[in-house]
Amino acid sequence: MARRKANHTRKSRKSAKKLLETAASAALLAILTFALIVFVNEKFIRWDFIPSSADIVHFFGGGGTPYVKPLDDEAAVYFIDVGQGDCELIRTKNCNILIDCGEEENADEVIGFIRYSGVERLDYVIATHPHSDHIGGMYRILESFDVGTVIIPKIPRDIAPNTLFYSKMLNTIKNRGINREYSAAGKIYTLGENASLEIIAPLYDEYEELNNFSVVARLTHGANTFLFTGDAESLAELDILDNGIDVSADVLKVAHHGSAGANSRAYLEKVRPKIAVIGVGSDNSYGHPHKEVLKRLAQVGCDEIYTTAADGNVVIISDGASLRVRTEEEEIAA
Repeated sequence: MARRKANHTRKSRKSAKKLLETAASAALLAILTFALIVFVNEKFIRWDFIPSSADIVHFFGGGGTPYVKPLDDEAAVYFIDVGQGDCELIRTKNCNILIDCGEEENADEVIGFIRYSGVERLDYVIATHPHSDHIGGMYRILESFDVGTVIIPKIPRDIAPNTLFYSKMLNTIKNRGINREYSAAGKIYTLGENASLEIIAPLYDEYEELNNFSVVARLTHGANTFLFTGDAESLAELDILDNGIDVSADVLKVAHHGSAGANSRAYLEKVRPKIAVIGVGSDNSYGHPHKEVLKRLAQVGCDEIYTTAADGNVVIISDGASLRVRTEEEEIAA
């Protein structure tokens, strides 16, 4: 009996200790939340604040509180750091658009970033092409948000990938009853009074490389333009040029992480961006961004080049007439 009593006492102590630890954790969480609210209200309520994705997940566990509110006359494009991959979040007064999301391992950070930004609904999701560094975690995104329409390229059956992440994305679209559209070059989506998104490519269904099926899209907000290119390579670029399509843009999401197999000089001459952003991982094995591409950008007059490897998350804010840029690294240094 004495032994059983001792065991019972130890269990009681453990239960009491567990309750105390739970209470302490709850108190600490409340203090941290209050501190964050004060901190956010004093500093981060700016539309152009760039939080670290890792910090968001750390503090909010993938959730988040919508402290950052869009301004009626502004649009913001977030280039989210997902390492060697791509992910962009577009916010206008009336619309939220996600383009790609990186690998599956990035899903929690991306979900946390989106929620922290105050987004509950994604009106459009663009999955540029079925490579894992672009849509590896897309099924997780589609499970986590109210989604209006998913835009994907129509891949010929003979080269469509038989990968788990791609199947999961397609199944999630079907099972959740999300509207799916195949990208249609020339189609324009109205995003509000002074914002629109035009699908530029793919133009053909005869490519051999999946990269060339990348959905290329051009965002217009007032007088400002942004070009999103996925991994479109030189052949897709040539087709765009041959069709005389306007790809001029103030901001360029550099194609294929800065690969020299894309971003041809002739193409960049037509884009002539003022600002370029490259989604790329630190010390990646591909040597991205290639020096030749950086040289080409400089040759066409692009004097502001940002990489997620060096600058972390990047946001570019448009007021319809001018642009301003903020980076995660600047926020850390401030």
